[in-house]
This record gives sequence, structure tokens and C-alpha cells, in this order.
Amino acid sequence: MKASDLLRERFVSDEPPRSLFPLLWLHGAPEETEEALRREIRAMEEGGCGGFVIESRPHADYLGDDWWRDVGICLDEARRLGMDVWMFDEEYYPSGIAGGKVLERMPDYRMQVLTKTSFLWSAEGEEPEAMPLDGELFRIVCVPEERGERAAFAQWTEWQAWARERREAGEAASWTVHVIGVKPSWSGRMFDKMVDYLSPEVTDCFIELTYEATKRRFPEYWGTTLKGFFGDETSFENFGSYDVLFGEETPCFPWPSSVRHTFEQRCGYDLYGCVEALWLDEDEENTASFRTDFMDHLTKLFSENFFARIQRWCHANGVQFIGHVVEDNRAHMNHGFGVGHFFRTTKHFDMGGYDFVLRQVDSEQKSSSYEEHFPQFKTYRDRPYPDFFHYTLAKLAQSAAHLEVGTSLVMCENFGAYGWDLGLREMKWLTDWMTARGTNWYVPHAFSPIFPDPDCPPHFYAGGRNPQWPYFRQWGDYANRSCLMLREARHVAPIAVLYPAEAHWGGDENELDGVCKALMQSQYDFDILSMDLLVDEDRCEIGGGTLRIRDERFSVVVLPGIVRLPASVRERLKAFIRSGGKVVSVNRAAVEGGEPVGLDELAERLSHWLAPGVGTTKPFPELRFCHYEKSGLQIFFLNNESVEETFEDIVEFPADGVAERWTPMDGKIEKLPLYDRAGDRIRAPIRLEPYESCFIIVDPDGDGHGGSAAELGLSTDEWHRAQRTEDGNLRLKMRIGERRVEEWRATVVRSSLLEALAPDSARLSGLGDWGRMEGMETFCGSVDYEASFELDSLKESYALDLGEVGEIAALAVNGQELSPRLCPPYRWVLPPEALKSGENRLRVTVTNTLGPNFREDDFRRDVPAPAGLIGPVALTAWESRAAFEERKGFA
Repeated sequence: MKASDLLRERFVSDEPPRSLFPLLWLHGAPEETEEALRREIRAMEEGGCGGFVIESRPHADYLGDDWWRDVGICLDEARRLGMDVWMFDEEYYPSGIAGGKVLERMPDYRMQVLTKTSFLWSAEGEEPEAMPLDGELFRIVCVPEERGERAAFAQWTEWQAWARERREAGEAASWTVHVIGVKPSWSGRMFDKMVDYLSPEVTDCFIELTYEATKRRFPEYWGTTLKGFFGDETSFENFGSYDVLFGEETPCFPWPSSVRHTFEQRCGYDLYGCVEALWLDEDEENTASFRTDFMDHLTKLFSENFFARIQRWCHANGVQFIGHVVEDNRAHMNHGFGVGHFFRTTKHFDMGGYDFVLRQVDSEQKSSSYEEHFPQFKTYRDRPYPDFFHYTLAKLAQSAAHLEVGTSLVMCENFGAYGWDLGLREMKWLTDWMTARGTNWYVPHAFSPIFPDPDCPPHFYAGGRNPQWPYFRQWGDYANRSCLMLREARHVAPIAVLYPAEAHWGGDENELDGVCKALMQSQYDFDILSMDLLVDEDRCEIGGGTLRIRDERFSVVVLPGIVRLPASVRERLKAFIRSGGKVVSVNRAAVEGGEPVGLDELAERLSHWLAPGVGTTKPFPELRFCHYEKSGLQIFFLNNESVEETFEDIVEFPADGVAERWTPMDGKIEKLPLYDRAGDRIRAPIRLEPYESCFIIVDPDGDGHGGSAAELGLSTDEWHRAQRTEDGNLRLKMRIGERRVEEWRATVVRSSLLEALAPDSARLSGLGDWGRMEGMETFCGSVDYEASFELDSLKESYALDLGEVGEIAALAVNGQELSPRLCPPYRWVLPPEALKSGENRLRVTVTNTLGPNFREDDFRRDVPAPAGLIGPVALTAWESRAAFEERKGFA
């Protein structure tokens, strides 16, 4: 079988290959019986999941006998069902402390930090008797308030003697005294258990306590059912901050035990003489150089002594290492909650990885502003973070997979702490968001044998009490088909955006988020390229105007606000320019031969050399796409990220062949009835309403051709109008009439949460938001609505549009059930065989989320989303294709 035929077979299958591996919460609670665990795992399998990740953080006996018992039950059930299992490698997060057991075994390896205490001292006053530092002194620096030389001391007594001399000499000067010392970590997550991550001995102890212990316990599952380990959010953890890097606002810095010795070996000078420059901004150039050296050294130690060491152990023992680090709020280039350099750490995972939590990415944010209860949400919404989460976050992981790891697999740990208000409607929007950014391996939050579980909901199965659970498999198959299209495929993107970590450490303004946004909104795809990889001549080849890295080919490099470039990077960029490549410097001229350009002019400048990845006739900033090659096919994913505006335009695709539309929600494949072929490109009319997306597949070896305006005998205007159907299938139809269906009555009200809470249907009065109706404010469940309409003729085609729905709608026409709609548009083309002359009966079942029942939960929206059949409901008549073709004079 041809590879393309196999892909088609898998896509249309009712059992598409699975890429969902949700978290399974284990608590060790009495109600978490063996049967409860097995039932939860069976539910995941029934929901379309290929396996799961065991989440250990709430377990009461982590690494104890009860823990191993529960893990053994999960592994046994997974093997019985043919599912794969991954293990969280930590009790909580960040990974690396084994729930505090590493520090118990190695108390001398407590995390150390470099801290500073400052005070103003005048020679006219008395010096402090006691050193104002809780820890071991490293260096004292006295900076005169006015002009003069600094003084530095290694001992407190030396400073006291110097101070007495100044006083006895009658000097009137004053100094700021900076006392710099080393002490145990004092802030951050789990700080009382924190260890020196950058010491290889600590990593080896962590591996022995977790990885090796798991291998000893479960040899029968090792490497078969048990595929590997999931590392979660390891970071420097020196203090609790996402975005503080250097300067007076920084309370402390990571200080591994070996840092002074290894720094001098690697950088050629001693930290001692300039350590105050981590806080003080005086000699700009020297300060920038030292800070860059400091972070460069720490991030390389982190990479070598923690992440690389774990991956080597996993590979030597036949399993894999996956997971992600902290990326939030640009932490990927900082210490604190960050790792300092995203790519130096993530290149040691076996797939790209990231997460989004706490509504960092939120479809509803785009239509109306609201503040959720959890206070962190507001911080995430404040500038500049929305652009990071929306445009940069996922591209970091996608780029790490393609360029550093050499895999198509891009993992996202998704939906965590979105709250019980999260439903399949928003999950579908977020799935499209991830697909457009190359994500193809999902770790959803989550499944828990205990309900309600307050730990970062939602938990989807909820013992069968989540009213949307009957529809979960429909979303699961949708996500699996979308992932299928991007796995084992080659990403096509001509632009590399240079990762600015090293420049950021030196003080350059960070324009990475702005560049990612500008490119996406103009339909240019890209990868983010580290400087390490750019200067590696074995992995990055330059020639013929391109950078060649694994399967990627770049003809343009964009520098996002970078000024400070290491000499080796500058020389490589010059070589790229000499070979015919283009370098664009946003807001700065950073390299000879590169072209400076303002951020708002970036897309226009690129258009001189490159056409967008997909072309449009008019701007639509919310149109997203990605382009892959797989099995000889050109694969384009198109997504409308707007929740308000419809995208409708002629789209140009850089491919030649027969164009098809692949619909992952139902696994259907059909040839595009309308498109032009011109040279090596295709032009097709595309209409995507909010929440809509599609795959356009171009088969260079396919039979048949498109329906251009000329071939169909249509004027250009008719060609445009003919594609404006409301069923999304682009058939040749024309609207010939519309009427409202208004007389609706609620007939059945039911709640899977607790039957006693289901109110009588009489409380519902026609269309509208049931959350605003008396007695329905906290209702979670489903309501059946019924109505009817009359048809005099069956010659036309008909479509039913429910308007606004909150939030899943299932439709039956004269008893024939149609495929449910998880999200807008809530529209069906009614099957002709389901209709009849005279009265036709409609039944619409609407299902909301669990959110209204959890109004006191920490993870909640202050105002629940609308629920129910809100409408207006419209029945539209369309000229049938046969009638249209007869009228136009062709068959």
C-alpha cells in the first residue's frame, strides 16, 4: 500500500492512531480502590487515549509500598488494554528532588544562592557590629556616593578596619556597602527540599531514587508498557520569579557548589572580582559581558549535569525522557522559575514539549474581557505576556523538536487548571490553536478516580458524571486525526528567528514575541533557531542562500531586536549573507549586510523575497496555518482563530496537484469542487467561520482537476458566490430562502451529576440562557428541546442553524440522529432521506459544562458561560446541485 493511501485509511478510520496521553492523578486515598483505578483507565481507553502519564503529586505514600502497589495496578490494566504508560518522575514539581528524599540522603547538597544585602554608611557614623548577612561571606564592595574608587574586602573584619580608618581620618564621605554572600535557598517552590541541580551527584541520586527504583520494581513492563519518564518544570528555583533577571530587584542568584571553579575554567577569569555586577549597573559594556558569561556558564552546567545526564540514563536503559521546563512569562531565558536557555535544556528531551495552564491561552478572552477568580490570571493577561503565550510559547517547543531533537513529535501538557468551566467547545478551539503550531502529542489535564478533585481541574470523566463525557470520544478522534497529519511529517518554513537568550542576558530589548506575532498574523511560518545550533557547522550547513538543519531549510534569518551578538554568531550570519541568504534585523542593525526594519514593516519587507506560506487577497490577522509534507502529499492546515469574524477569501497554496479537503471531526475526505491550478500553485475559495478549521491536501499524483471559474462556465463573481455555502463543504449551491424556527419547548431535563438536582422542564421557557432562569443557575446537564417545521417541497437542499448554543448540541430530525456539534457553527445540512413533505420534527439536546456547579472553586470564571439553546434558529433552503448545474447548462 502506498504511504499516501495508508494515511487516508488511517484518517477515515473510526479508530485513528492515538496521540492522547492524559495525566492520571493518583492519590493513595481509601476510595481510590483497585476497581476505581481500573475503571478510570478503561474510561481513558474508551475516550480515544493511547495511554496515560501517571501523575504522582497528590499521592500520600510517594515511593512507598502503597505507591508501588497503585502503579502496578495501573501498569497491569494498561497492558491488558494495549496502552502505553509514562511516569511523572517527581512527587510534585519541579522534578529533581524525589519528594525531598534527595536532600535527606545528601544534606550537604542543599541549593545555595548568592545574595546581597546593602546599607548606606557614612564615615561620620558607626559601623555595624554584626555582619548583616545570614550565610557565608563572599565579598564586600563599597561604592562611594560621589566620585571615588570602590573598595572591596574578603572579610568583615577587613571592612571594619577600613571603616575605622575613614572615620578616624575625619572623612565626610559616605558609601553604599554591598555585602555579598552565599546561603541556602530561601524562596521558590518546595524550597525547603531544593537541591543543587547543577551538581551531577545530585542528578545521579535522583535517578537512583526514582528511575532505577521503578525499573527494579517493574521489569515485566519496562520498555514495553512502561515507555519512559516525564520530567516536569525543573528550573533554577533560586527564588520565586518568572521574569526578574539582573539588577537590584533580584534577591539572589543560583550558586552551585562548583560554580567559581568551573566558571574560571570555562571563561578564563574569576567570578570574585566582578560578582557585584550581577546587581549593579555601572560599566555597561563590561557588566553586559560578565552577565552573559555568568548565564552562559550556568545554563551549560544545567544542560550537562541534569538534563543530559537523565536522558543518557534513559537511553542506556531502553526508555525515553519527555516533558517540559518552565516557559511562562518569558522565564525560558531567565533564572528563578526559568532554565535560562530553553534550547540547551529541551534538546535533551525525546520530543518537543510545553504546557499551557490557568487560561494563559483562552479563546473566550478574544471575544470579551473578564477576570477569573484565580489571581494569577490577571498577571498572565497583562502586557507583554499575552503575546508570549499566544504567539511564542508553542513555537519554542515545535522548533526544539524539529531542529534540536530531530523529531516531528511536539508534546503539549494542556488544559491544566482551566477549571470545571472548560468544555469540549473551547477544547476544540485550543486543539486547532495547537495544531496550527505543530503540536501533535497531547497530555491533557486530566483524569482522576476521585470526584470532585480540586487539584487543577477539569477532570474529564468524573466517574461518568461530567455531562459532556458522552461526547469526549468525538473530540478525542478529532484531536487524534489532527495529530496524525503532523506526525512523521516534514515541516515547511523558510524563516528562522534567532533565539535571543544570549543578547537578552546582556541587556538587549527582547522583541521575540513581537516578531512571532508579526509573522503569524501575516501567514509566514518559522522556526526559532538557537545561536548554539547556528554556529555548529556539523549540524547547520550554509550554502546556496539557505541554512540546512536536519529537514528544515531557511532562506531568511530574522534577528528579534538583537544588538549584542557573539563574534562566532556574527561570522556565521555573514557567511549566510555571502551565500545569498537574507538577514533582517528588527529595530537594530546587528550584522553587516543585514537589513534593519521596524517591527510593523517586517512582513512587507519579507514579501520582497518570500511569498507568505499561504496567500490571501486581503489581510486577515487571525488566519493561522502550517505546512507539512508527508507521504508524498502537501498538507496545509488552516484555522480561523477569531471567535467573532468569518474568514472568506481566495487562498493560494504553494503546491500543484489535486486539492482535497480533509475534515478531522468526521474523518471525511472530498475533492475541492472549486479551485484554479496555475503553474506550481493552487487558488481556492475558502470560508472558515469562528471555531472552524480544515486540512487542505494537495496530491501531486492525484486524478482529476479543480473547478475553476472558466471550467465551470461561471463568472468570477458567481465562482465566489457559489462557494459561500453554510455547510462548509464548498458545494455549488445558492441560497434561495430562509425562515426562523421559533416555537421551541423543553421536554426533558437530566443531570448526570446528581439526578435529584435536575429541575422540571417546566422551569424552562423557550429559547435563552438557562443559567439566567430561576432554579437553573447551578444546573449542569442536558436539556432536550423540540420543535417542528413544514415543507411543501423536497426539491431543495436544507440546512438548519441553531445560532448560539451553550455549548454542545445534538440534533435529531424525524428521529434520525445526526453527528453532534461540539462548537460553532451549530449547523447541519439536513439529509434528504430524513425529511418529508408536511411536518418535520426536530429534537435538539444541549449540554453544558460542570462549571455552574462549582461556583466556589478556586479555578472558576466569575460569570459562567451561557448555557442552553439560545438561537435564533434558522432553516435555510438551498438550490440543489443538480438544479444549479441544470440552470447553468452543464452536467
